[in-house]
Amino acid sequence: MWIFTIVIFLKKCYEIVNSYYEPNQATRGGVLMKNFFAAVFVIISFLFLMGMGGLGGNAPIDKIPEPKKNFSVVVIDRQGVKTSLSKFSHAGMVVITGKRGSADVAVPFEIVSQVQFQGQEGNKILLEISLREPKKVEIRVDKLSKFYGQAGFGTFQIEAKDLQSINFHP
Repeated sequence: MWIFTIVIFLKKCYEIVNSYYEPNQATRGGVLMKNFFAAVFVIISFLFLMGMGGLGGNAPIDKIPEPKKNFSVVVIDRQGVKTSLSKFSHAGMVVITGKRGSADVAVPFEIVSQVQFQGQEGNKILLEISLREPKKVEIRVDKLSKFYGQAGFGTFQIEAKDLQSINFHP
């Protein structure tokens, strides 16, 4: 929706620049000046729009989302470092969301005992989720999705691509 708004804005600005000059003003100076203003307008618009790419920003490291329920886990990252966490969440939720085939799925933490992070495929990473009942489910999540928790030494944030496993406490 915002792209449509920007396109309309750019079109209106171009019309304003073009309406400033009379159509019968065919002198060489008028045409050069019109082209100059159009070029400046395009360059400024380009710089403005390129600057909008970083507006998402990163979450502050000292704050984590407060989950609805407190889950305690032990996470192991790709370097083999184990960390015990409480208030564990996936993007602030107490479910693991992702894709199973073409379907969107949400696996609640209540039924999860362990998560193994498998190989990456493009911008997705394959998760093998072991449920409390003897069953496993594979889903794909965005490799940049974040997991949050509270460690004994402070807050904890990690992207899915940097995890090896998550073990949920009963």
